[in-house]
Amino acid sequence: MISDRLPMCRAAHVRQDGADAAPEKAYGRNMVGHPAGSMQSSLIDALTKGDEAKQLLSQFTECKYRKRQILFLPHHEENLIFIVKSGRLRVYLALRGKEISLAILGRGDVYSTHTRAHVEALEDATILICPTETFLRLSNQQHTIIGALMASGGRVMTGAISTIENLYFNCADKRVAVYFYEQALRFGQEVKGGIYVKIGLTVDNIAKIVGSSRQTVSTLLSNMEKDGIIKKINRGEYIVLDMRELFLLANSCSE
Repeated sequence: MISDRLPMCRAAHVRQDGADAAPEKAYGRNMVGHPAGSMQSSLIDALTKGDEAKQLLSQFTECKYRKRQILFLPHHEENLIFIVKSGRLRVYLALRGKEISLAILGRGDVYSTHTRAHVEALEDATILICPTETFLRLSNQQHTIIGALMASGGRVMTGAISTIENLYFNCADKRVAVYFYEQALRFGQEVKGGIYVKIGLTVDNIAKIVGSSRQTVSTLLSNMEKDGIIKKINRGEYIVLDMRELFLLANSCSE
């Protein structure tokens, strides 16, 4: 049973900018983030196994957020840990009107509130929140919980490093190609004619993730369609028609 002791989920802020927010042979390494999907070593799954774990789960509050809501602002006054139950969240830094995406959190991912980052819902999302002190005290001797927590932390750190690497070293067309290649490689499904990928994000949100403008990303996606690399079949849904060409585009960038 989920606790209802913590009222902090009512403190959400709404963004005012109006933003909407099995593959063929792999040709390279994983690169950026992840969309919602099944996660190994999920802390949510670990919290449902065993009496001690369920006792810890009872200390969490479930909070729901709408798309584009800001869940937490930098240096949130309450020291909390939260787990993404459903939906996707974007962790980003903002300064003087500029934003840098650090990580995309999906189901089972864990993050904390006492950082310098903003946390925004890319889509309708549900999270489980617990005071950090309570979580650490009750999970101290639960090796399954600690293992799942470390696995989630590793995923978030890997995604953040890949995102920063992509932003710093790659030009805009390569960043978009890298993002699509990563999603296809990790989460694509083989279908007739190519690899089906459910990105599940608007062009505006993709632009935020890759650190570019909406217009630039829209133009690049149109060019990739014209070149026969991808095909948009629905909002946020694509088929990668040529995985090899997508890989080559992600690994070649003009100065």
